Amino acid sequence: MNKAQKTAWFSLIMVTLGFGLSLIAVGVLYFCFGLPMRRAAGGFGFIGIMGLSALAPLLFKKDKNKVKLDERDLLIRNKATMAAYCGFWPVFVIAAMAPFFIYGPDGTVSVKYLCGMVFGGMFIVILVQSLVTLQEYDWKDKGEQS
Repeated sequence: MNKAQKTAWFSLIMVTLGFGLSLIAVGVLYFCFGLPMRRAAGGFGFIGIMGLSALAPLLFKKDKNKVKLDERDLLIRNKATMAAYCGFWPVFVIAAMAPFFIYGPDGTVSVKYLCGMVFGGMFIVILVQSLVTLQEYDWKDKGEQS
């Protein structure tokens, strides 16, 4: 497995873990402790675990005797990045325009909504980029030595 695959798996695990723990925390706070949904939404603090995916390049060092990147690796990285931002952009535009249509031109939006847009965007970019990278490498080690 090469560095890109290891990074993609690590990022995918961190995104899934962060989002899953956040959903569990919100459910426990809302259903078990009876907090109103506005307060229970504080359980989405676990989504910060997704930020750990930024450490992936530091965790997986490149072997000194291997080629760092070849043309195929660059094409896969470019395709994954393009897919991530093509997936992110329509969702971001819809999230940015929704308050205008919901609240009208004179409405106000809470700052919490903006934070949700940032974390939602980060979730989409990391998730799609990791999935496309793993898909392009066929989800497994193709005879490469680690």
